[in-house]
Amino acid sequence: MMARLPDNLSFEDGASLAHGGVTAAGLVRHWPLERGSTAVVWGAAGSVGLLLVASLAERGVRVIGIASGARVERARAAGAALVIDRSSEDVSQVVQRATDGRGVSAVFDPIGASMYRTNLQLLAPRGCLINYGQLSGALPLIELGDVMDAGSVFVTKYGPRAGLVGRDDVGSFVAEALTLAGKRQLTGPVAGLFTLDRVVDAYTALESNPNGKVLILPHRG
Repeated sequence: MMARLPDNLSFEDGASLAHGGVTAAGLVRHWPLERGSTAVVWGAAGSVGLLLVASLAERGVRVIGIASGARVERARAAGAALVIDRSSEDVSQVVQRATDGRGVSAVFDPIGASMYRTNLQLLAPRGCLINYGQLSGALPLIELGDVMDAGSVFVTKYGPRAGLVGRDDVGSFVAEALTLAGKRQLTGPVAGLFTLDRVVDAYTALESNPNGKVLILPHRG
């Protein structure tokens, strides 16, 4: 499960990318998209979102990233063809305009409950909503009438039981993320570095909602 670290990335960069890289690799395989199709990625400037944007773009998918404020530029640098600032723009209107009213082939969503109805509206007929988080709460119960009215769309929730990330896959998925990060700007800030003897301090830092990754190093000093 080893992965080579590119020369232009630090050890901290690699550690920051590894977990998100495995998640992003699973997501793009969970609902494979054809080259030339269009997908929406919520949280496009987050740790998973940046890697997901880059992975999709690398596969020839036109990505509409959704972020806010200064983080918009991070999503664009990762490979998004269009970035929507959700703090100042109407996401549904921009997506419909950008797709000539058709909608997108897929929506990748880590938010959950609050965006569910909006996400159904963003999809083209037979498109798919791929949820992989519930920052605003769990998805509501799925009503088949709703998915039919939205264009006979699909709704799926990605997780470890999808069977896409086995022990033998982890190394290659991390390597894939590191290769992407060697070509695109995917690394973010590190909010804290801790040694193994300061694990409690690391968890305390996590609870403070830090602006960046909290890393525990396998060595002192």
